[in-house]
Amino acid sequence: MSKTPIETTEYCIKKLIQRVSKKIGEKAADQLKQTAVEIVQKCVDIYSQTFGSDDVGATGTGLVSNPHKDKIPNGTTGLIYGRVQSGKTNTTIATLAVAQENGFRCFIVLTSDNTWLGKQTSVRFNNQLKGGPVVFDWEKWKNDPKDFAKNKLEPYIKDTGVVLVSTKNVHHLDNLLQVLKSANARSVPTLIFDDEADNASLNTNEAKQAKKGKNTVPNSAIFEKIGKIRKEVANHIYLQITATPQSLLLQNIDHPCKPAFCAALPKPGETYMGGDLFFQENSSYCYTVDDQEVERLKNQTGKINPGNNWDIPAGLRQALCCFFLGAIYKMQLAEDEKYSFLAHICYKQDIHKNLGKIISDFVVELDKAIREESSTTKKNQAIKWLRDAYEELSKTAPNLPPIDQLIEYLKYELRSVIDTKIINANNPDREPNYSPGMNILIGGNRLGRGVTIEGLMVTYYGRDAKQKVIDTVHQHARMYGYRQELKDVTRLFLPEHILEDFRAIHEADEGIRQAIGDDPNNIKIKPVWVGRKLKPTRSNVLNPAEIDAFAPGSHIFPAAPLYKASDVREDTEKLNKLLARYQDNNEYYEVDIDVLIKILSHTRSNPVRGCKWEDKRVKQALKQLKAQGIQKGRLNVRRGKNHQGLDLKRQAPDKWTSYGFATSEWLTKPKRDYPDVPTLVILYEKGEKHRNWDDQPLYLPMLILPKSKFVFMFNYSDEPEALDDELDWQEDEEIDEHQWLQSTASNPAFDLLNDPEEDIYTINDGKPFPVEENKRSQAEILADIRRRRTFNPADHGLPDSLTLLREDRSR
Repeated sequence: MSKTPIETTEYCIKKLIQRVSKKIGEKAADQLKQTAVEIVQKCVDIYSQTFGSDDVGATGTGLVSNPHKDKIPNGTTGLIYGRVQSGKTNTTIATLAVAQENGFRCFIVLTSDNTWLGKQTSVRFNNQLKGGPVVFDWEKWKNDPKDFAKNKLEPYIKDTGVVLVSTKNVHHLDNLLQVLKSANARSVPTLIFDDEADNASLNTNEAKQAKKGKNTVPNSAIFEKIGKIRKEVANHIYLQITATPQSLLLQNIDHPCKPAFCAALPKPGETYMGGDLFFQENSSYCYTVDDQEVERLKNQTGKINPGNNWDIPAGLRQALCCFFLGAIYKMQLAEDEKYSFLAHICYKQDIHKNLGKIISDFVVELDKAIREESSTTKKNQAIKWLRDAYEELSKTAPNLPPIDQLIEYLKYELRSVIDTKIINANNPDREPNYSPGMNILIGGNRLGRGVTIEGLMVTYYGRDAKQKVIDTVHQHARMYGYRQELKDVTRLFLPEHILEDFRAIHEADEGIRQAIGDDPNNIKIKPVWVGRKLKPTRSNVLNPAEIDAFAPGSHIFPAAPLYKASDVREDTEKLNKLLARYQDNNEYYEVDIDVLIKILSHTRSNPVRGCKWEDKRVKQALKQLKAQGIQKGRLNVRRGKNHQGLDLKRQAPDKWTSYGFATSEWLTKPKRDYPDVPTLVILYEKGEKHRNWDDQPLYLPMLILPKSKFVFMFNYSDEPEALDDELDWQEDEEIDEHQWLQSTASNPAFDLLNDPEEDIYTINDGKPFPVEENKRSQAEILADIRRRRTFNPADHGLPDSLTLLREDRSR
C-alpha cells in the first residue's frame, strides 16, 4: 500500500509533546509522538484507499468528497494494542492531535460506562489538546442534542474539528447519534477511538445468534448503537484500544469488530512496571499467601475471631505492615503525595464491608500497640510484625531508614487510615476519594477497566473465578503502571495458584504480542495464544462453532494439499535438495525449528473449513513455539520402499482418516519419545494419475504439536477462500442441534459449558438448553459417528467422546 504524505509538526501536537515531556521525559515523549505518527499514517493510508485520496493527509481538504453509502466497509477497523495501565490515553490524545493536522475533523471517543472514568477522560482531552479541536462530553448535549449540534458543533466541525466524548451507555449513544445527524457529521472525515473496545462494544449475543439465528436473536444494545454511529459517519476509521484483544482477534474475518490492521504496538517507557516485574519466577515483588486465608476472609460474616481483633490472616497482616512502613518511608520524601493499599478479593459487597471492618480493627489495635496504649504483649507482637515487614521490604529497598525511626513516624500517622475506602456500587462517591498520605482501598467491580489507583504501592489480590478468562483477569492487574518512584516498596500479595494463573496469562499475552509483532499487517489471521485451563475471553461474544485450536500433543495435516504439477513441481525439486540428507525412513532427526518452517514453506495447501491446518497459521505456531524457548524439533522423512515414494490415494478433504497421510506407528513414536518438541513427518508421494494425483511427485506434511502448556486458538473464517477443485466433493449434511452443542462443548481450549456462572448457552429463564430432549441420545450420536469414522482419540489428546464429536464437527 502506498503511503499518503502526512503533516506531523503543527501547533497542537508540538504543544502536547512539550507539555508531556515535562512529566515523562523527552525520550518517552518522542516515542509517544512517533507512535502517534505511525498510527495516523496507517489511518490516512487506509482511509485514502477505501474512500478517496483527497480528503485526508498533508494536503487533505478535511471534507468528504465521495460519501460512502453501503454497509461498514471492510478494512476500516484497526487495533492499538497497549498494555494494562501503560498510558494508552496519552497515545490516543497524541494520535488525535496528529490526525487533526491531516484532515480528520470529527473525533468520537467512546469510554466504558463509568461516569467518573468518562469525565476523567474528557478533562484530560480538554486540558491537553491546546490549539486543536474543541472538546465536548455527553453532558453538554444530553438535554437538547439538536440545539447543541446547531450552536456548538456546526461552527467548528469543518474548521478546527470537534471531539465528542461519550460513555458506552445506550442513552448517551442515542443522543450522540442525534448530534451526529443534526450536525451533518458525515460530511467530514471521522476517526473513532473505542477505549476498551473488547469490553462493552462487542455483540454479547453472538453465540446465541449462532445457535438460533440473527433473525431470532437481536444484536446486543451497545454493539447495535455503535454500528449505527459508524454507519452515520460512514467515511471513518475505527480504532480499537485495548490491552486484551483476544475477543477481537477471534471474531469472524468479516465482522465489523475484527481488526484488519494493527495501527501500532506502543512500548511502555522504562519506568513501567508490568508482568515482567511481577510474574517472572521468584520475583522479589510477589509474596504468596496461604490459599485458605483468602477463603476465610470471604466465608466469614463477622470478625474472624470475635473478641480478638488480632486474629487477622498472616498474609493480609504482612501486606498491611509492608504498606505502612513503605508509605511512611516515602512520606518522608514527599509528604503530600498519595500512597495506596488495595485489597481486591471478591465482587460481593457484604465481603467488602466485612473486610473493611477487619482491616480497620487491625489498624486500631496496631496503632494502640505501637503507642504503648495496650498491653506489653501486644506491643511486642506489633513490633515483631513490623520488623518482619521491614525485612521483606529490605529485599528491594536497600535505602530504608532504620526500623525504629519508621515506627516512630508511624505512631503519628497510622490512625489517619482507620477508615477504609470501599469502592463498589454502594459507595455514593463515583471515584476514590484520596487523602494525602496513606489510603486503604477495598475494591469491587467498580475497580474495572481503565481505572488507575493513585500511588498504588501494595496490592492484596484474591479474586478467583472458577473459569479463568484471560482478558477479564488480566484487566484486574491494577498493580501495573508508571510508578518507578514506588518500585522499591511495591508488593503484590496473592495465593500461589492465582499467581500461577497470572503468570500463564502474562506469558499468553507476550505470545500474542510476539505473534502480531512478527507481521502486524497480517493481523487478520493471527492466532490467539492461550494457556491451558484458561479461556481467552467470555464466550458470549464469539460463535463457538467457528472457533478451534491446536491442542497440545495432537497432530494436524492439510486436508487439501496442492497437487497439480504446475503448482508443486518447483516445490518438489527444492524439497528434494533440502531433504536429501535425511534418508532413513525410521529416523526422527533433531533439527532447528527454522528448518521445519522452511520445509513447510514448500508444502502448500488450500484451506478447508473445519480443518485446523492453514499454511500461514501452522508456520506462525512454530515461530511462536520458538519464541517461547523451543528451539529444536524432530524431522521424519518417509519415502516408502526403495525410496520410490508412497502410493496413497488422494481423498476428498473430509474423507481422510484422522491419521491423515500416515500410519499410526509413524505418529505414535514421536508422541511417545519426543513429547516436548514439534515433530514434522513429511511423506514423499509418487503422485500418480490413477491415484487421483497429477503424475507429479510431491511432499505431504503432518505436524505433531508438543505437549506444551499453551494452545493456539483461531477463527475458521480467518482462512481465505479455498480454490475450487476439479473433483466434485460431497458436503456432509448439517449437524443437528444436539451435535452442535456437544461439539462446541468439546473444544479443549474453550470448555464453554463447564462453568455454571456462564450464561451463554442458556435460554431466557437461565436454564441450560434442554439437550436431553433431543430425539437422539449422545450415545446414539457417538455410535453413529464411530460407524463413519476410524481414528485413535488419544492422537488428539482428548477424551474419547469429545474427540469423536470434535472430529465429526471438523468433517
